[in-house]
Amino acid sequence: MEHAPYKYRIKLSGKEKQELRQAKKKGRKDARLVIRILIILQADRGRTLAHTAEGLSCCEQTVLNWRKRFLERRSEGAVAALMDLPRSGRPVTYGAKAQAQVTAVVCETLKQRQQPLSRFSVADLHRVVVKEDGLANLSQATLSRMLCQNVLKPWQYRYWLFPRDPDFVSKACIVLDLYAGIWEGQRLGADEYLLSADEKRIQVLARRHPSLPPIPSSVQRVEFEYERLGTVAYHAAWDVFRGQVFGYVAPTSSIETFNQLVHLVMPQTPYRTASRVFWLVDGGPGHQRSTFPGRLKGMYPNAQAVMLPVHASWLNQIEIYFSIVQRKVLTPLDVADEAVLTNRLVGFQDYYQEVAKPFHWKFTAGDLKKRLEALEEFSAALP
Repeated sequence: MEHAPYKYRIKLSGKEKQELRQAKKKGRKDARLVIRILIILQADRGRTLAHTAEGLSCCEQTVLNWRKRFLERRSEGAVAALMDLPRSGRPVTYGAKAQAQVTAVVCETLKQRQQPLSRFSVADLHRVVVKEDGLANLSQATLSRMLCQNVLKPWQYRYWLFPRDPDFVSKACIVLDLYAGIWEGQRLGADEYLLSADEKRIQVLARRHPSLPPIPSSVQRVEFEYERLGTVAYHAAWDVFRGQVFGYVAPTSSIETFNQLVHLVMPQTPYRTASRVFWLVDGGPGHQRSTFPGRLKGMYPNAQAVMLPVHASWLNQIEIYFSIVQRKVLTPLDVADEAVLTNRLVGFQDYYQEVAKPFHWKFTAGDLKKRLEALEEFSAALP
């Protein structure tokens, strides 16, 4: 006896195939949608129900149902036809009024600070909220969900450092213009260079017990306790435009040690014969704002100091290099003495120089001014 022709045959157009394949790539977080897309794509290839179900680890009835639904809703779009239809769901237990009540209670609690707490957990807020009328049965999970969905989140915070340098904007714009290759409104010449310099104090740490090597199903284990064996100061300068790093390690940081860094860099080519070399530094002890510009000019007439504003280390590109050193060299740290740490830092400097490229700095003086204007507008709108 011959079987009747298969009822739910699918032949996709080129546009439908493209739409389904793109949705499959983006749908990694929705496994159900990916399975449905694969069902339709395999139907387009002429795969049988049994073969499709076996390959996707589902039952044949599931394959049949989604082929049928795709044909019924195909006019809505290839992907839309495979989405779940809206469902009524369980009736809302806590409506808009209850959510507004929760928000008001939480905000009032955080503002008055009557409890001896600086930070409130969900459990702490739950103890206050359930005392209100109509909210006695509110669970911590429901409260947490309400708070996460709320636009106003006064229980969250982050630290903020307000610029206290009265000339912050003008000084910061000088630095940002230099990163863009501009000095006093003029484009820098081919024989002008920008060096970003600073020093990083590093503790010499030796673990009290040796680390355990990795084994199957277990990562390497590093002893938590350590012994301090002193400190070193890693002095480094970063050529912003050429992507080169110069540095050395000293026992401490001082005016003399930073001068040694200057003497290490400036006699080299091309800085020795450059028309101008800008040194971008903060106001640290080795390069104080009041003395370093004159001292640098006295040592090398073609060198010019550019001082960062107070609390603006994020503007100094050498800090990006130091963060790379922290991640790749100093975490975790287990060295026997200062000599071992010094060799490691110098060795990494040579290793990094082989692949170093100029950092792709995007933040401009115009971006800074726009952000500060937006901050002023926000502050003016506060009660």
